[in-house]
Amino acid sequence: MKHRSIPARFSIKTGIHGSGVFLTQNIKKGKTLFKMKGEILDKPTRTSVQIGKNKHIEDIIASRVNHSCTPNTKVCRQHKTFISLTDIKKGEEITFNYNKNEDSLASPFKCKCCGNKIMGKTNVKPNALKALYAFLKKYERTLKKKKEPQS
Repeated sequence: MKHRSIPARFSIKTGIHGSGVFLTQNIKKGKTLFKMKGEILDKPTRTSVQIGKNKHIEDIIASRVNHSCTPNTKVCRQHKTFISLTDIKKGEEITFNYNKNEDSLASPFKCKCCGNKIMGKTNVKPNALKALYAFLKKYERTLKKKKEPQS
């Protein structure tokens, strides 16, 4: 990874999942926080951010942006930027939802926000399967009731 200095509008300190990126000034909703620069890889690493199909970038700032289920930024893959989803106040940690941006993670982990496993969006199938199983059980009960003899 090519090293570059951290711009003055950011500081690195302990965040919700380890080392995190914090703002040193207020940012309005919809603003670009920074453009990612770095080596493009074809597979995810523990610190890369996905910017396209089989394209992951190693950026010194992005590598320290932590996950949140209620993030204040999102990744614009096309422009390789982080965009604010809300007004972000000076001193707030910058976060994005890994399960919404990353297809898969090199190092899945348990979220400190919600307790769910964070694995990337192609792996977020357990909830969909649970919903399907619940539907099928309900459907099966409905069929059984229809087959029961009427008294």
